Amino acid sequence: MRVTARTYYQDYAKSVNDLHTKLNKSMEQVGNGRKFNEAKEDPIAYYAGKRIENQHNDAEAKKTVIDDVKNRLYQQEKGALSIQDDMRTVNTKVVNLKNDTTNANASTVETFESEFTQRLHSVVNTLNSQYDNFYVYGGNDMTTVPFSLKEDLDGAPPSVTLTYSHKFPGDEKATELNIKYSYDGTNYKNEFSGKASDGTALGEGDTLKLILSAMREQGKMSTGYGSLRDRSTLLDTYTGGLNMITGLSSDTLKGLSDTDAINRIKGASNGGPVVAEEDSLMNSPVALLSKSVLTTHNYVKALKTNTNVSTAKERFHKDLSDFINQNDDSESRVSDTYRVLGIKYAALEATQSKLDITMDTLQAEYSSKLAIDPYDAVVKMYSYQYSYNAAMKVGANIMQSSLFDFVGR
Repeated sequence: MRVTARTYYQDYAKSVNDLHTKLNKSMEQVGNGRKFNEAKEDPIAYYAGKRIENQHNDAEAKKTVIDDVKNRLYQQEKGALSIQDDMRTVNTKVVNLKNDTTNANASTVETFESEFTQRLHSVVNTLNSQYDNFYVYGGNDMTTVPFSLKEDLDGAPPSVTLTYSHKFPGDEKATELNIKYSYDGTNYKNEFSGKASDGTALGEGDTLKLILSAMREQGKMSTGYGSLRDRSTLLDTYTGGLNMITGLSSDTLKGLSDTDAINRIKGASNGGPVVAEEDSLMNSPVALLSKSVLTTHNYVKALKTNTNVSTAKERFHKDLSDFINQNDDSESRVSDTYRVLGIKYAALEATQSKLDITMDTLQAEYSSKLAIDPYDAVVKMYSYQYSYNAAMKVGANIMQSSLFDFVGR
């Protein structure tokens, strides 16, 4: 039998490959902290680990969603506070104007009218607030600029129109829903009209139905809060702008018939039922601030034209008094919405804390069942590293010519 370097090298190569495989495996274990990587190594432990991983990933995904929703709710809360601030400012200005001894001077009243107009636009801008390129008061449609405002103070009668643009599910374009507030010097009125996504004109009835549909939209999500089997237990993460300014939640409107819900939204309008202090669009912050603008504008017009000044002044003071009372109620409704948003935010924080505990528990369980001891893993890795390096040095000697090539049979 002839023993050659080649024979030795084959045995050596097999040993080195085995060491290299063990070294690679030990390095992987140090890197990922697992005892094994394949199910065949320990099927029961492997699939138990997969279950734990899935639960951990689910909790982590919910935490990510919660962070996003919390930021959105925070923007909505800030919006509610901003609207309240504008309303309080206007309320103070109205009181000042009502008691101002120079309120029979057109230029004085015009100054207040300008302030009221700016505050009205501020409220509408707040309703167009964004978070991460989403409009937080857009309801289920977070990509369309929801609100716009148009003033026609030279019209007969003068008016302010709030337009709510909303893309309903299945529509390629947004539907425009108009709420027109007007004042002829005697009566305030709100009128509803719109334009469907296909360009068709909408009458009052269809417009109100679509407004109701938009206000009933919800964004209930599974964030570790509530059960998917019961939607009523899930958190509604959306608050539409129309819900904000009326104080009417989607749940409240879902609990009413279409007729009752529409009457609730419509309020005192066009001969409808008188709703003096109800949460209708007639008594929303936008409606009341529009009322302050229209009231001062009509009074300025009477002062400038010297037309029925005494009657106009009497009506002016009455309208301002009514505004103060209605504004307090409207601000209270916005405050209620703010509190509800705060409750939702707190609920999400509590859920997030529970998810943190769940993740810590799962991590501990995973470590006890599947994780390798890091000290043992590092020691084993270095042991294989030294063995492999030594084997490589032996290999360098085997590659050289040797007397073994001439060992006889």
